[in-house]
Amino acid sequence: MDIKANRIRKSNISLMFVCLAIILFFAIDSMFAQETEESVDESTMNIKLFYLGPDGNTYLPEYRQIAKYDNTTDQAKIALMELIRGPMTNLIPTTPKGTQIRALFIDRKQCAYVDFSREIIQNHMGGVTAELATIASIVNTLTANFPKDIHKVRILVNGKEVRTLAGHIDITKPIYPF
Repeated sequence: MDIKANRIRKSNISLMFVCLAIILFFAIDSMFAQETEESVDESTMNIKLFYLGPDGNTYLPEYRQIAKYDNTTDQAKIALMELIRGPMTNLIPTTPKGTQIRALFIDRKQCAYVDFSREIIQNHMGGVTAELATIASIVNTLTANFPKDIHKVRILVNGKEVRTLAGHIDITKPIYPF
């Protein structure tokens, strides 16, 4: 019985060393990955763009890298341009084709005013769900990526306030994240 107990004990010790080696490997790998991420490129930043999931009912993030600027306004504008470009995965686009950003500014109350071209209305597919998806993806993309500077969003079209994008959802007031 002593021989069998010694074998089991040796087997357990060997297994413990293998487990420790694996844990140590992943810990070192993780530390190296963090150092690499931080030192990769200080001229870019990671952002989350919100699109509709494949089920058409949930908002899911898609991650991208954009140029890093000294001011939030330029970074926010680039983030929205990426959102408009559409997803690179199986997510569903939320902004109509041809939509452009005419201007973007952020006021002292942390409200981002985004002036879109008329295509956001003219090329919109319509319907409550599609309109909500467009608005939610814009607002969530801006507020999630720039939480210190943007808490709410106003959507303008061709420099003017509009009541809705597709006839259903009132956008005459600032919109908070969904």
